[in-house]
Amino acid sequence: MHVHIDTTDGVARERVIQLLDYALNGQREVIDSLQLSIETIRNPLGIKLHHCRLNALLRQGSPIGVEEVQSSLDLALTRALDRCVRTIERRRRVTARRHSA
Repeated sequence: MHVHIDTTDGVARERVIQLLDYALNGQREVIDSLQLSIETIRNPLGIKLHHCRLNALLRQGSPIGVEEVQSSLDLALTRALDRCVRTIERRRRVTARRHSA
């Protein structure tokens, strides 16, 4: 699995690597490449938010795109990774059903 992390914050990069190792532990053989970008934005009220964009390409060639905006960096990352893993598992179930029918 090829991983590209786009962020300028070194602390965020280390946290992303930790969360990726944990969240994608059972999915590594399914994912061909993963691109993750994190940027800090401000909403119209001036509140600091973290925008996490995750793009994964599965070995079967199907892409997954997830975007999450949260006030906490950990929450944005965790939710985006969780949505990605759930999508992978759902696609596996659909593929398994097609092959068993």
